[in-house]
Amino acid sequence: MLRCLFLVLVSFIAVHIYAQEDHAILSLKKSLDTSHDDFEHVCYQIGLLYTNQVKYDSATHYFKKGLSGYLAKKNDAGVASMHNLLGVTYYKTGNLDSSIYHYKKANDYYNSQNDTLNIARTELNLGIIYKDLGAYSFSLEYLLLAVRKLEMGNDSSTLASCYNSIASAYSRQDDLARAITYHKKSLSIRRFLNDQKGIATSLNNLGIVYRKLDDYDSALYYYKESLKIKEQLKDYSKVASTLNNIGTVMFDLKRFEEAKGYFEQAHRIRPTNADRNGQSTTFNNLGNIYTSLHQPQKALLYLDSAQALIKEGGFLSEMEDNLNFRMLAYEQLGRYDKSLECARELMVIRDSLLNSDKVQRLIEMQTKYETEKKEQSIAMLETERELQKAEIDLSRLWIIILGISVVLVFVIGLSIYTKFRSESRNKKQIQLLMQELHHRVKNNLQLLSNIFSLQSRTITDAGALEAVRSGENRINAMAIIHQKLYKKTESRSVNIHDYLGDLISQLADSYGYDQMQNDSIEVDIQPVELDVDKVIPIGLIVNELVSNSFKYAFPVTENPELKVILHLEKDQLHLCIEDNGPGFSKPDKFESSMGLNIIETLSRQLNATIKWETSNKTKLNLLMPLK
Repeated sequence: MLRCLFLVLVSFIAVHIYAQEDHAILSLKKSLDTSHDDFEHVCYQIGLLYTNQVKYDSATHYFKKGLSGYLAKKNDAGVASMHNLLGVTYYKTGNLDSSIYHYKKANDYYNSQNDTLNIARTELNLGIIYKDLGAYSFSLEYLLLAVRKLEMGNDSSTLASCYNSIASAYSRQDDLARAITYHKKSLSIRRFLNDQKGIATSLNNLGIVYRKLDDYDSALYYYKESLKIKEQLKDYSKVASTLNNIGTVMFDLKRFEEAKGYFEQAHRIRPTNADRNGQSTTFNNLGNIYTSLHQPQKALLYLDSAQALIKEGGFLSEMEDNLNFRMLAYEQLGRYDKSLECARELMVIRDSLLNSDKVQRLIEMQTKYETEKKEQSIAMLETERELQKAEIDLSRLWIIILGISVVLVFVIGLSIYTKFRSESRNKKQIQLLMQELHHRVKNNLQLLSNIFSLQSRTITDAGALEAVRSGENRINAMAIIHQKLYKKTESRSVNIHDYLGDLISQLADSYGYDQMQNDSIEVDIQPVELDVDKVIPIGLIVNELVSNSFKYAFPVTENPELKVILHLEKDQLHLCIEDNGPGFSKPDKFESSMGLNIIETLSRQLNATIKWETSNKTKLNLLMPLK
């Protein structure tokens, strides 16, 4: 109910504003009959009012009248301004060829007046159009020309727009790191200027990039922050755009009903006579939703509406999406002939981002600008001819220099080869020394283990015997690592699956259990290569807990079970060790247990987090970041 009242209020305000603007337009039109000196300026004002009302065809009509007047009076500043405004209206109506023509004409006039700021603005607009057409090389050429001029000026708002467009061009080419950098540059300027509309645009565009990175939480955060500002500004076309973007995230998360709700809301709120590109995108998304919901007939209704707007505006990236969704809808209907037809059109779109007719028109529009470059090339050729005569005289000198260069290259090559051979020998020696080092460490640890083993035979006290055995197991845990490193030449990494498998098997043997024949021991470890600095603490933690299970849980449990699981989850290792023993009182146990204190200490060394479960069992969950 409140939403309905809000929409009624907004409609009333909009009607009131339009009524005021219509009155102003009628007054200005009447003055056209009597005004002569200000004829072009009156046309300019009428065109701006129609632009505000999103009546771009009427605005174009009056801007053309103003252009004719300024041309007759040879008022170059006025001609440039009118060409620029015609570029705007043709862009808004999807007539991109005409928009390019007028922006380039405006650019010519601004160049003749050395108007650097407006030159940069027309270059920015041309960059935006070529970006929409998918001609990213043309787009970035114009945008980077514009940004150089704007960075030397003081128009921060236009500079922010330029950064934003550069970011969008990089995003379209999946250069997402650069896209984020330029979007954040734009956002920083807009926040400094307190440009709420610009801030909303930058936040929305950051959401687009993070969605491409599959970082949906960040994408939703930026989209929703953008939406708040746009709703406060009552910019309903932009609100619709962000609702559409939130819908795409819901679609990616397979929350189709929520996605459909956002797309339908975007469709309802978007002005019908503006932003054809945005409207076509919304229709495409609704078509995709209904295809995903296996409602192909309804999907094709929306896709047909999108296709009409796309063909009218020449939005090729949207056409690619449209053909993809249409192909799937026809497959669901069993219309494989239509699906094949869409696939063929899609291949043409992907092979060339611009169709041949549009490429030809763009080439024709570029001809004038390439002519000047060709004239410069001809002048350079003339200069080269003059230089050729001098080069002939220098040719003998070059021959001598070439001979000396060959000798130098030979000497340098021989020196490099000799150095390479020397470094190769040194590298091989280092590898052999490292192998020998690991071999000796392994042997020393094995010797120490044997000493512990011999010592345990003479000890009668149970507590002392257990302490010696624990020490022996810890030494063996480290010895296994050096045994595996000894078999390698350069790497410091150890396969955690092989290492922990050997360690658990050895511990089972030492306590009188056969891992291969005993179903009570479950080992599930992914084959991950880890640096030795991480493997040693993990091995010692596993050694402590597995030893405790064999000592305390297995002897007192009727059907003892031990699980050792280690999985890679994104950028973290998850280690889980669990037995079904009687458990223990954790605080008391920590005060008296050296093993548990070792586990806590090693976990801190690994920057890992630990969660214990000790009621009627002993279970440790350890999460360790890899980076």
